[in-house]
Amino acid sequence: MLTEKKIDMYVKLNPTLLTYQGVRSILDSTGFDYVELSEESFDHDLHYTDAIPMLTRLKKLADEHGRFFGVKLTNTLGSVNFKGKLPGGEMYMSGRALFPLSVNLAAKISAEFNGKMPISFSGGITEHNVLDVFATGIKPITMATEMLKPGGYARMSAIATKLETAAGWEYDKIDVAKLQALAHKALSADYSQKDFRGYAKAAIKSPLPLYDCAAAPCKTACPINQDIPEYIRLVDQKRYAEALALIYEKNALPGITGTICDHVCQHNCTRLDYEGCVHIREVKRLAVEQGWDEYRKNYKLPQIKNGIKIAVMGAGPAGLASAYFLVRHGFSVTVYETRASAGGTVQHVIPNFRISRETIEGDINFIKENGVAFVFNSSPDLTPADLKQKGYKYVIVAVGAGAEKPFNLKIEGGKTPQIIPALKFLAQFNKDVAALNLGKTVVTIGAGNTAMDASRTALRIKGVKTSAIVYRRSINEMPANRAEYELAVADNVDFNFLVNPEKIDDQGNLVCQVMQLGRPDASGRRQPEPTGEYKTVKVDTIIISIGEDINTELLAKLGITTQGQQVTNQENVYLAGDACQGASSIVKCIAEGRKAADAICQKEIAGFEVKVGKTGKATGEQAQEITAKKIGLKTASLLTAEGQGKVEVAIGDREFSRCLECNYVCNKCVEVCPNRANLAVRIGDGFDNYNQIIHLDAFCNECGNCASFCPWEGRPFTDKLTLFSRRDDFDHSQNSGFLVEDEAVTVRVNSAVTTHRLVNGQLEATGNEAFDRMAQVFNYLHTNRPALFGPVDE
Repeated sequence: MLTEKKIDMYVKLNPTLLTYQGVRSILDSTGFDYVELSEESFDHDLHYTDAIPMLTRLKKLADEHGRFFGVKLTNTLGSVNFKGKLPGGEMYMSGRALFPLSVNLAAKISAEFNGKMPISFSGGITEHNVLDVFATGIKPITMATEMLKPGGYARMSAIATKLETAAGWEYDKIDVAKLQALAHKALSADYSQKDFRGYAKAAIKSPLPLYDCAAAPCKTACPINQDIPEYIRLVDQKRYAEALALIYEKNALPGITGTICDHVCQHNCTRLDYEGCVHIREVKRLAVEQGWDEYRKNYKLPQIKNGIKIAVMGAGPAGLASAYFLVRHGFSVTVYETRASAGGTVQHVIPNFRISRETIEGDINFIKENGVAFVFNSSPDLTPADLKQKGYKYVIVAVGAGAEKPFNLKIEGGKTPQIIPALKFLAQFNKDVAALNLGKTVVTIGAGNTAMDASRTALRIKGVKTSAIVYRRSINEMPANRAEYELAVADNVDFNFLVNPEKIDDQGNLVCQVMQLGRPDASGRRQPEPTGEYKTVKVDTIIISIGEDINTELLAKLGITTQGQQVTNQENVYLAGDACQGASSIVKCIAEGRKAADAICQKEIAGFEVKVGKTGKATGEQAQEITAKKIGLKTASLLTAEGQGKVEVAIGDREFSRCLECNYVCNKCVEVCPNRANLAVRIGDGFDNYNQIIHLDAFCNECGNCASFCPWEGRPFTDKLTLFSRRDDFDHSQNSGFLVEDEAVTVRVNSAVTTHRLVNGQLEATGNEAFDRMAQVFNYLHTNRPALFGPVDE
C-alpha cells in the first residue's frame, strides 16, 4: 500500500475517460474519422465518474503521508484493427491524433482539482505544441512518436533548446484557464488535423537499391523529373538565369507550371514530416520572374537544321512541349491547331482569374521564337495521312482527351434546370462571360480539380448567389487536390459530401440520396453505400464534372486504332498527352510531349541520349548544411494570392533553408530507427552518394519504422547491406552482408554464400563486381570502425 511503501507515483489514464462519443467526436472533427473504435471497450474501461473520486482519494492519501501523486496522460488509445497489418482484433493509436484527446482530458481533470493535480504529459507532443503545453504549468513532458520521424533524436534537441528559455519552469500548479484555452485551440489547430501532414507517403516507385539510395522523392514524383533541389539551391544563390536554364532543360512551359502546376512534387516532399512541404512551385515561378531577362539575353536560338519536317496536331501543353524540344534539336516543326490560338486547356478552359494571359503567352512566344511555326483555325478534318502528304515525315497527335464522361439524371418532367458540361462552361467563361446566365443557384456534380474550377467560376458570374458541389463520397476520397479544395472553400463554395445525385423532380429540384461509407475495398477506399434517405437541392444550373475519357471517335477518324500507348498503328505517328493517357495534368502532358520528341530524336540523331538528372556527390560542407536543416521546424513562406503579383524574392532563401536536398543526403532510415540499427558511412571513391547505409543486424528488432519512412519500395532492415554479429542470425537471414568469425569472413552476395580468409585484416577482391563492391565496404568498416565487429552477448 501507499502508506507502507512510501512511494511517489503517477497513475496512467486513457483517453477513454472522455467517453466513446467524446473521443469519436474529436477524431471525426480533426479528420481521423477513419479510425474505428469499439464502444464495448469504452464500457469495460475506467469511467470518468469513477476516476475522479478515485484520484481524489489517492491524492488525499498521498498528501497526508507527504508523498507525491499525479496523473500521466495518456496511455495509447485502443482501436479496431481495421488495417489488418497486425494480428488480432485491436491495435493502439499514438502520435499527434492523441493530442486533442489528451489535452482535453487534461483540461477536465485540472478543472476538477483547481490545477493542483500534477500532470505528466505525453499524448501527441511535437515541436508544434510543446511550448503551449509547458506554458500551462504541465511537467514533465515526454515524447516517443515524434522521435520516430525524419530528424529522429535531433527533434528532441530542437525542443529542448526552445524549452530552456521558456516561461513555466517556476510554476508549481497548472493554470487551468490556459489549459482550457489550449484544449479548445487543439481541436482546430492546423497541426492537429489529419490533412496537415497530407495523406500520401513520399514515395519512389522503384525497388530499394543496395547502394547509393539517396534520392529526392519530389524529383522522382515529377513527371518530367525536374531537377528540383538543384534549381532551388541556384535560386537561393540568386543565380536565377542559371536556375531557369536548368528548368528549361526538361520543362517547356515554366511560366505556366510555376503558376498552376498540380505540384505532385510537393506531395512527395520530405519536409511534410516537419512543418509542411517546400513551396517548390513558387520557387520555380520566382526563377522565371527574376531570371527571364538575363536568360533570354544569353540564350542561343537553335542554329542547326536537319531538314526533317514534323507536324504536331494540337497546341496544348503536350503539343507545345514536343514542338519545343524537337525544334531545339534541329527539326522543322509546325503545330496545327483547330482553335484560334495556342495553349489548349490552359488558355481556353482553366479560368482566367487563375493565371494571367501574359504568363501563358510568355511561354508560347518563347516557343515561337525558337522557330516553331503555327497554323491556327486548321481544318478539324485534317488527318496524319494528310500531313504526311504535305511532306511531314513524323506526326505527333496531341489533340487532348476531349470526351467528357456522360452523367444521366432522370428527369421527371415539368421545370428543368440548365445542365452544362464543365469544360464547355469553363471555355465559355474565358471566351465571353456575358453570354452566361446561370440563375441564382448553381450545383456542380463531381469533386475533381475541374469541379473546383467550375464551382469557383460560377460565383464570378453575374446573378449567381450560391455555388455548391455534391459528391457521393467523403472529403477523404475526393479526387481534387487539397489545395484546390481549400481555394474553393475560401471562395465560399458550399460542399455536400456523401450525397449521390439521382434525378430532377417535377419542380426542377435536384434529388440526391444520402450515402454512408462502408468498409474499404481492395484499393483501400471506403465505398459509398445508400441509406434510403434523400435530400432535395434547389438549383437553377447543374454543371457536370465527372471526368474525361479519350476521344476514341476522334482517334478513329484520324486513322488511329491503338489506344493508351505512344506508338500508333501508323508509321511515324505518335500519340502524346491526354490523347494517349486520358485526362491528366499539365506537367504530365509536358512529359508525354517530351517523350514523343525523344522517341523521334532517338530514331534520327545518332547517339542521342535522354536528359538525366543533375545530381552529383555532396561535398562535406553541403552534407553538414543538410544535416543542420533537419534540426527543428523552420518558418514556411507566405504565398501570394493565386495568380496575383510577383513572388517575394525572400521566398527563395526561406524555401532553400527548408529543402533537405534528399538526393544528396537522405539518411531517413538512420534517423527514424530508435535502436540506431542503420548506420550512414562515408566510404569514398567508387560510389555515387556521399555515404552508404549499413544495417547492423544485432541492433535491429525489426519494428519496420525504417520501412515506413524509406521512400523506396523496400525495407532497409532487409534490403541494405548488413553487418551480422552472430552465426545463427546470418543463417536465418537472406540479407546481403557479412559475418566475421576470427580471421574468416562469410559473405552473402545476391543469395550466394562464400567464406574467405582475411589477408592483413582485409577482404581481397575476386574480380566479381558485386563481391568487390561489398569487399570495399567491408574493408573500410573493418579498418575504420573495428568496434562494429566486436562480440555481442549471447
